Amino acid sequence: MMIMSAVDSTFFTLNEVATVIWQAADGRTPLSDIVARKICPEFEVDPDQAGRDAEQFVSELSQHGILLVSEEPILPASTEAP
Repeated sequence: MMIMSAVDSTFFTLNEVATVIWQAADGRTPLSDIVARKICPEFEVDPDQAGRDAEQFVSELSQHGILLVSEEPILPASTEAP
């Protein structure tokens, strides 16, 4: 899978693990859950190393404006009038 930053036109070619993270990044699921429930079982990797690698990957995408990193779930804006 390839993704591109709309901010600086940087292209990223994602490997299998990065693709799983990208596809699971829904704004609600913590990265730690993605690693524990998807990455570790599917790729049989050490959870600590997988977590560090995932954080580095997400940080890099965040620096290019591709992903928004938040400590809280990102919920869609309400379309209802107050």
